[in-house]
Amino acid sequence: MSVSSLPIPVSCPLEGASNFRDIGGYATHSGSFRKGRVYRSDHLADLSGQDLNTLQELGIARSLDFRGAHERKRSPYQYSFLTSHALTVEPTVLPDFLAMVAKGQMDMQAARGTMNKTYTEFVTGHAATFARVFDQLLEADTPVVMHCTAGKDRTGFAVALLHRAAGVHPDDVMHDYLLTNQFFRRPDLPDNRGISDEVLNVLWGVQPEFLETAFKTIDEEHGDLESFFQNTLKLSPARREALLERYTA
Repeated sequence: MSVSSLPIPVSCPLEGASNFRDIGGYATHSGSFRKGRVYRSDHLADLSGQDLNTLQELGIARSLDFRGAHERKRSPYQYSFLTSHALTVEPTVLPDFLAMVAKGQMDMQAARGTMNKTYTEFVTGHAATFARVFDQLLEADTPVVMHCTAGKDRTGFAVALLHRAAGVHPDDVMHDYLLTNQFFRRPDLPDNRGISDEVLNVLWGVQPEFLETAFKTIDEEHGDLESFFQNTLKLSPARREALLERYTA
């Protein structure tokens, strides 16, 4: 199977959020991932009135929120048409980052190490939460948006798992993951604590090695991806078929 010939564009850019896009359109083993079913984004707390109209026009009625408790408390949202489901994956990047800054150890190598540790922990510490993504996708048929704070790491891994489960080619999975570097708007922070732009780009961006680390950890901990799907994410053949029927064409 070849990689999709065209990148998947942002379907409807939002004023109050970045990294928002439809994850559909990629070729699968038996067709393509349906458009208009699953979206990804950074956090949804700052949406404008026009943004809310856009989400309603797209039929989005559910959100899967991977943010930690403090993140949700700091930037809450509640919209009458949107049912939010908290699938909590507490962040480790910021605490590790601050600890290394305090010790004067934050350089490019340390930044990459922090990110790779985060992706390892998605598999070793949060697999049960990512299994709930598939529970939610199979529970209802309304369009859904998945997000965390930046929509790049926790969301990126969840989308990658969904794409792989649906039969999207690994190269296309990586392509969608790396689109974050094009569409995410890095926040303007008043204090970068003397950290170089190169290091900040690592922490605020995505790199192939990060996602590769997660899938390598799956192989090391669970044997292979299919075993991880069936035994850990509880995607039985019947549930996998239902997933394909709903989200692929």
